[in-house]
Amino acid sequence: MPIRINLLAEAQAAEVERRRDPVKRGIIVAGAVISLVVFWAVVLQMRLFGAQSRLNRLESKWKAIEKSYEVAAQAQRSAMDAEQKLAALHQMTTNRFLWGSVLNGFQHTLNGIEDVQVVKLKTLQTYTIIEGTPNRTNGTTIVPGKPPTAQEKIQMTIDARDTSPQFRRVNQFKEAISGVPYFRDNLEKTNGVRLIGRGAPQSGGANGQQFVPFNLECNFPEKTR
Repeated sequence: MPIRINLLAEAQAAEVERRRDPVKRGIIVAGAVISLVVFWAVVLQMRLFGAQSRLNRLESKWKAIEKSYEVAAQAQRSAMDAEQKLAALHQMTTNRFLWGSVLNGFQHTLNGIEDVQVVKLKTLQTYTIIEGTPNRTNGTTIVPGKPPTAQEKIQMTIDARDTSPQFRRVNQFKEAISGVPYFRDNLEKTNGVRLIGRGAPQSGGANGQQFVPFNLECNFPEKTR
């Protein structure tokens, strides 16, 4: 039987060991990982370029319609301002204070009361202005602001004389004012009519008779208009 001798056995064994070297396998694996990372970076870069291209197209489209949007938004703001002004004018027209009603009610205060002379009637109507806020834009939505308002305060002062024998008509006249339906319904519920001054007896009235001057103040509730 012939004997076979492999003279390359040692070289073949060395080659096998070399192929089994873990460092080489690590280099191969690292190369594969790096290739994958590079490939993913290329994919992300391509996506970025695509997103940038879409962004540029959207910006160009927005610039094309921006002027039309500003015109429409300004028209909407002008319409809202006009509506607020019309509403304020309507409120002023329908809710304004009418002095004719006051004077009509006042002429009934002396019914059944003698020895009281009204010397002076003074009215005071003041307004405190409260600034409003302008309309504002929240993104693409216009948020209405608050229109300016005015705090209304109305007073009426009555200077009168009590010519009764014992000067006892002051409270009676005060109660008569509070009893007139118009003043009962429209004056403040507390201190609607109050005595703010009463003088000492004086002479010089009709026929030289004595009288006591006094002052009454009528207060209407404050209103925001």
